[in-house]
Amino acid sequence: MTRTLNVLLVGGCVLSIAAATFVVSIKPAGTSAALKTDQIGPAISLSLPPLSTNLPSQLEGGGIARHLQLKTRIPDRPSNKIVQYTVKRGDSPSSIARQFDIQPETILWGNQKLNASVGILQIGDVLNILPVDGVLHTVNEGDALETLESLHGTPIQEILEYPGNNFDLTQPPTLMAGQQIIVPKGTSPILWSEAQAPGAAQTGSRGRYSGNIPNLGTGSFIWPVNAYALTQEYWSGHPGLDLATDFRLPIFASDSGTVVFSGWDNTGYGNMVIIDHGNGYQTYYSHNEANLVGTGQTVVKGQQIAESGNTGNSTGNHIDFRILLNGTFLNPFNYLP
Repeated sequence: MTRTLNVLLVGGCVLSIAAATFVVSIKPAGTSAALKTDQIGPAISLSLPPLSTNLPSQLEGGGIARHLQLKTRIPDRPSNKIVQYTVKRGDSPSSIARQFDIQPETILWGNQKLNASVGILQIGDVLNILPVDGVLHTVNEGDALETLESLHGTPIQEILEYPGNNFDLTQPPTLMAGQQIIVPKGTSPILWSEAQAPGAAQTGSRGRYSGNIPNLGTGSFIWPVNAYALTQEYWSGHPGLDLATDFRLPIFASDSGTVVFSGWDNTGYGNMVIIDHGNGYQTYYSHNEANLVGTGQTVVKGQQIAESGNTGNSTGNHIDFRILLNGTFLNPFNYLP
């Protein structure tokens, strides 16, 4: 027992010496906290943040009561409801989809008017934005849940149980003509124009070159512009890249070849240049302000062929660039350096 007391006494002495060596003076912010010159050891000055003047009185036992500051994250949109979005300059289905963390196909499948108008996106258009990837199905006379499952591939039970559809699961489901049903994970055909080849691409179309096409292509490609921002990538409704540019920025031939079309495309692509490289590849350059080469002319890789613009169905200055191989559009990302 005596030995234990001795240990405690020694420990207390050590702590007393340490406390005397480092004396800390703490005052509210904005006041000095200097030590006297006769104190031992380095001076340590600490400042505390200003205390709230609205704090309640001290708690029993000397504790200080503090207000809780709760932060609540407000979601950008309802978790299971459709919201509206107004198309702005430079928008595309792909860029809008990125904002709402959905697939660009869902933009088309949530807005029947886009297919009805052959896929024209115009500034000021008001679009439905679905809360999940899928289809917004407008019920026709005679439609049943089996119809929706057959058309869009989502099981009936998932359609019924999706909260955004507000089905009363205690009652037999009924559908009314004109009712809009969210079909989560559903799919539909892609009908709009950008999923198809431009009219100018068709063999025998007016203004298209029909002469001999030598093999001039190297099989490798360069970017058609030097400065750009990717606003729309390759997807099922847009088999190419949209590259936003400044007005009248130079556009270059991505590979050597023969110009088989240079003119106005009537299906929405505005001023367009198509180069056939003679090795199965063709490249497309659309929405130009001006084309600088003529049909039948041969060009070399890197030669300026046009100036970028906003012609045709477009919401801003950009180039729509595509690579075609034997009739199939490829993802240009896989072929560019």
